[in-house]
Amino acid sequence: MRLGASGTFRLDPPRLRTHADPHEERHATWFELYFDLVLAAAVSQLLTSLARHPSAAVFARFAALFVLVVWAWIIYTLYANRFDTDDVIFRLAKSAGMLAIAAVAVNLHQVMDGRGGTVAFAAGYVALRALLVALYFRARRHVSGDGRALCDDYIVGYTATTGLWLLSIVVPDPARVVLWGVAMLVDLIVPVRAWGALREASVVVSHLVERFGTFFIIVLGESVLAAVAGVAGLEFTLDSWIVAAVCFLIALCLWWIYFDLTDTSVVGRGVLGLVFVYSHFPLLAGVAAIGVGTKLAVTHAVHPGLGAGARWALAGGVGAFALSLAAIHLGAEWTSLRDRTFLGRIGLAAIALALAAGGGGVAPLGFVGLLAAAVLGQLLLEASTPRVGAATVWHPSHRASPRHRDEPHEPHEPPRAPRARRSSRADSGRRRVAVTFLRRHGS
Repeated sequence: MRLGASGTFRLDPPRLRTHADPHEERHATWFELYFDLVLAAAVSQLLTSLARHPSAAVFARFAALFVLVVWAWIIYTLYANRFDTDDVIFRLAKSAGMLAIAAVAVNLHQVMDGRGGTVAFAAGYVALRALLVALYFRARRHVSGDGRALCDDYIVGYTATTGLWLLSIVVPDPARVVLWGVAMLVDLIVPVRAWGALREASVVVSHLVERFGTFFIIVLGESVLAAVAGVAGLEFTLDSWIVAAVCFLIALCLWWIYFDLTDTSVVGRGVLGLVFVYSHFPLLAGVAAIGVGTKLAVTHAVHPGLGAGARWALAGGVGAFALSLAAIHLGAEWTSLRDRTFLGRIGLAAIALALAAGGGGVAPLGFVGLLAAAVLGQLLLEASTPRVGAATVWHPSHRASPRHRDEPHEPHEPPRAPRARRSSRADSGRRRVAVTFLRRHGS
């Protein structure tokens, strides 16, 4: 049903889009990108608080709250991946969810500083989750079979955990925070059963990979913005300029590795696709923290060494990024523990974490130089490593189209590797994420 002259207020019931077309090349809608920008505001609040007081206690609060903020983005993204028809009811419900996220964001400073704000934070989180449960109830009315079973799992699971969040409003600290933790743990278990309910395809792979790529760009952009805002007005010395340039090189290398050299084929492996989803918690937190570490390194460029907060934000962020990508890489069907890319990422994480823990006596310029050398070395290692059997998007052979089913293996691909659409559309799609996002918002 279309309402209005242009049909913009249309009613289009949810449908299970993972079964509609196995090879559908879906991209983010304009409204999804708008939703991302509201989440970016919450990330910005977290980074500002972390930069002010990078102590161990604040780092712990940052990690916990970052997981909750990113989880809010993930649960709405997974719903949209499977059921989004971009109709007026979905837009209105998601808009209300965006308001709830904004309410969460404005209380993050207080929660990060330990000055209260937890009741308002919990109330906002209850609202955005209740709206999501309502969307799943709506989808359940219009789908059947596997789709209805999926909705049932999410409705039962998320209703129970939303009840815990609601209860936390009337419970005093620290019991309130304990309830949040219990609810989050249950939330992480719910998708394991739900993804198993979809026997043919758990997600629309192309859409999910692009959505995470877009959010990676947003978090990386917020990281750069936090660093620039933090050093605005600073009287730069030569050391400050060099440290800033080297930190920019680190960020560039991380972008390069993520978009050009990350094998995301695990997304298409059913429940194992959750390895990709959950690995983004430390990955995105690490990328966000790097911006704070950059700001602290630049402002302390002439000091004898960097403080623990700067070291762990910068090098610890790189370590979290590397370990997360190692987990994603290992989830691919064709990889092993002896794979050069996997071993390189583990080695990069070890070097980064060693610098974070024991690099207090190293001058800031030397510290960022060593870290940049390790990151650049990993980029060159991965770029020069033959991607035997690698596929950016993996499709089970029973879902392959006749054209792909009959294609011979490429000479360098081992017989055990999955049949996949290997190059042009998927790889170029991943590299286009940043360009597409900027083009859409450039005006």
